Amino acid sequence: MDLRQLNLKNKTTEANITSVSILFANTWMTLISPVLIGLFISKLFSANNNFTGSETAFAVIAIAIHIVLALILYKSGSRQSNSVEIDNMIHELDTLKQDVIPKAQEIFACSTAQQIVIYLMTLELESRIREINMKDKDYPVAQRWEDWEKGLEAVLSHLLKHRVQLFGYTGGSLYNMALYIYDKKDDDLFIIWRRHDDRMSTSNRRWKPGLGHVGLAFVQQEAKICHDIFMSTELANSSTNDESDKAKYRSFLSIPITDSFGNNNGGKPLGVLVFTSSSVGQFDWERDRFFTLTIAKLLSIYIERNVADWTGAAK
Repeated sequence: MDLRQLNLKNKTTEANITSVSILFANTWMTLISPVLIGLFISKLFSANNNFTGSETAFAVIAIAIHIVLALILYKSGSRQSNSVEIDNMIHELDTLKQDVIPKAQEIFACSTAQQIVIYLMTLELESRIREINMKDKDYPVAQRWEDWEKGLEAVLSHLLKHRVQLFGYTGGSLYNMALYIYDKKDDDLFIIWRRHDDRMSTSNRRWKPGLGHVGLAFVQQEAKICHDIFMSTELANSSTNDESDKAKYRSFLSIPITDSFGNNNGGKPLGVLVFTSSSVGQFDWERDRFFTLTIAKLLSIYIERNVADWTGAAK
């Protein structure tokens, strides 16, 4: 039997028992008890005031009944129904079932996907660095770039494959992932890798440091998250004025890729890793912080072993 139906049956039975008990107690207190007390007093002050054994026993039983019924009336005024407790328990179970458990399952699935992606990217990174170390010093720079970009695609492809589990993209969310690299010569950030929803059209614009969420993350050297670009005061004067672009890039997460070895002049980051969505609230810093910072660190290792030494030599 369903717990709700069982609780309803218990409440009905409990209510009936309680009602009958209270009714009898009230009847005793208002009708029967006064009559018995009157008879007892009459007997006590009569000429023949000696109580027989049966009368004494009856009086004792009546007093006991009176005390019990008095306790019933007292408890009925302060009783706490088991059914109420069951109702509270059912409410808690509904909350767990509808909110807590699904959220926990979502977090667990996301955490599992994050660990898998980090592991796969690390394996790919080790493989690519091993290949780099095996190349001769006179290996053509143009060919290095080509090999590096292939390796970058292999490393970042895991983000694309697992984007739904990682960030919760749905069919209506236009996803966009991009890696910007800082160009020392032109003092701007250009896209070196990008994957996006087929329904989107992109311009692959460059960003100057300080402009847009890409430039802000680069200049301030800290991750930037925005749940709704229309509600952002920080980006009001620094993002694109194209309203269609704002609709496509409604929320975003930008993580600067820092130079751990300090090879970059001026201590500037090597680039910025960007995730955007057409949906509001796509990203959650508590959920995505450790994962995205780890990815940025892996990319910094890969970039430092290649691009940091070649920037300006090709492209």
